[in-house]
Amino acid sequence: MIPPFIDRPAWLKGRGYLHITPKIDILRRYNEIFIKMNNEGFVARHGFFPLIHSVIKERKYKKLSYDKSIRKHAYLHKGIHEKSAKLRPLHYSTHIDAMIFGYYADTLLRLYEEELERIEGLSPCITAYRKILIDEGEEGDETGKSTMHFANEVFEKIKERSNDSCIALMFDIKSFFSELNHSKLKEAWCNLLGVERLNAAHFNVFKAATNFRYILRDDLRMTQNINARRSGFDEKNLAQVRKTTGTEAFFGSISDFKNALKDKKLRVFKHPFIKENIPVGIPQGLPISAVLANLYLLEFDKEILNKVVNEMGGFYRRYSDDILIVCDVDQADKIEQIVITAIKGRDLIISEAKTEKYLFKNFQVSTKKNKITSILLSEKSSFIGKPLTYLGFEFYGDKILIKSANLAKFYRRLIYSVKRKSGRAIKVSNGISPYIHRGQLKKRYSEIDLDKERNKIDKQKRATVRIKTLTRNNYGYYSYEIEEKPRKHNSNYFSYVNKAIEIMNQPEIGHQLRNHKRVLNQAISRHLKNQY
Repeated sequence: MIPPFIDRPAWLKGRGYLHITPKIDILRRYNEIFIKMNNEGFVARHGFFPLIHSVIKERKYKKLSYDKSIRKHAYLHKGIHEKSAKLRPLHYSTHIDAMIFGYYADTLLRLYEEELERIEGLSPCITAYRKILIDEGEEGDETGKSTMHFANEVFEKIKERSNDSCIALMFDIKSFFSELNHSKLKEAWCNLLGVERLNAAHFNVFKAATNFRYILRDDLRMTQNINARRSGFDEKNLAQVRKTTGTEAFFGSISDFKNALKDKKLRVFKHPFIKENIPVGIPQGLPISAVLANLYLLEFDKEILNKVVNEMGGFYRRYSDDILIVCDVDQADKIEQIVITAIKGRDLIISEAKTEKYLFKNFQVSTKKNKITSILLSEKSSFIGKPLTYLGFEFYGDKILIKSANLAKFYRRLIYSVKRKSGRAIKVSNGISPYIHRGQLKKRYSEIDLDKERNKIDKQKRATVRIKTLTRNNYGYYSYEIEEKPRKHNSNYFSYVNKAIEIMNQPEIGHQLRNHKRVLNQAISRHLKNQY
């Protein structure tokens, strides 16, 4: 058995979710799984199970058309209240399937990174789904850049070019994952491998990621939705599966799953994404989805690098389906057409509703001071002071703030947590004045001295060990040297805020949460009073 603290490949990891087939004990089956993943014959013959489909609902608070001061998650449109929540479909695979997807994603990613490095200037342009190391890190430091770094790089580039005015163009690819052309994806896959056609193993993985089947997670519940609330799963059946198989799954065996299909207790769907009567798209949620998304746009990225960056001196960044280009004012219209045409060449389209153009200009506000100002340009009018929103931050030209919608989400979570704890406190109070333990709430929603809290924990418990060297003898036993490394500490939203202040050198960001204590205390007082 492999030592439990060995550094395993990124793709070889356990997953906690329930699926059709049982979870896999990585520690006990390490060698077996590793051999299977490296066996192209096994992968070529493997039959992939249907994915499980679920939907993440992201509520968005929009200003009401009849009252701009009010924001609600449902807004009035032509006399009808329409919900502004965004539904994000996710599909996830069985544990063995996920490992196959992860293994081949790792293979493709290594080749993809080599291709990016081969072309000068291309690697920094693509920032999503990759680990890009911080340049100024210490030797041996493998800390990767975050969205804060990527956003700050863009804002600094705008500042450099705004002395003579510059334009920031924002594009969004419409329905990115769900409209990828399968033929073009396979062509890009072949080009990366340097082959004319995929071998049996790669082709089987390609088919599983494109021509996929799925079942609905809600169909696995005990009953259908009642009063808009989802029922739970059959805990008695899950316990029986654990008892008979020694692990967790929705079904005790493949036969049980097939019988559920035969008895029409479950339905299997396919081809959720159709364009012009042809299946398109890949599911979000698979370990290979992110790599395939970047791979699909590789030729697009090369074209933009050549035509916009190298020939016109523009600045280009793409974060998944979000495209940003900084250029001179007189180049904006031409570059916009280049992007639209290039993306059409990949059988995708730019969302016109989400395309934005910002002018950044250096205005003189006094005899001794100039100020960079953001101006949102549209066909009908201009909006002075409208910030450029990018990767969770708002850039006004002279300052950077956290996106207001992100702050609102933080406060909604805070209030919801207080509401839940208040309800529990009422249930156990037995007529006595209810009490909320504020410690957990403060750790999560207050700016506390995290280092002081960590020092309360024994240092040995906070340390973890990892393999420094590992050798295996002919009998299958391992000998190894270990080293201690500090365990990563949990952080809260304030850790994120403080990191943003440090990276962007913007103390104003900290002022955005100056009312958090008042909001927390008011929420505790209000919900305890309302429920008691």
